[in-house]
Amino acid sequence: MYAIIDVETTGLKADNERITEISIIQHDGREITGRFTTLLNPGKKIPYRITQMTGINNKMVESAPKFYEVAKKIIEL
Repeated sequence: MYAIIDVETTGLKADNERITEISIIQHDGREITGRFTTLLNPGKKIPYRITQMTGINNKMVESAPKFYEVAKKIIEL
């Protein structure tokens, strides 16, 4: 089994940016066996240029969980 992970962030600098969305697809080599997708509140404003690229805006993430709130679930996957 393996997992395909996609993340969207507030920018391109790993040391300063935050995750705004994470999607995980589990696959056993033949078929999808699980899925997990959630928006995340990055705790900072999403720049307009990032919203243009991802379609994710500040209003969409304001009530989303913070990363630490879903980290255990991500690790379990």
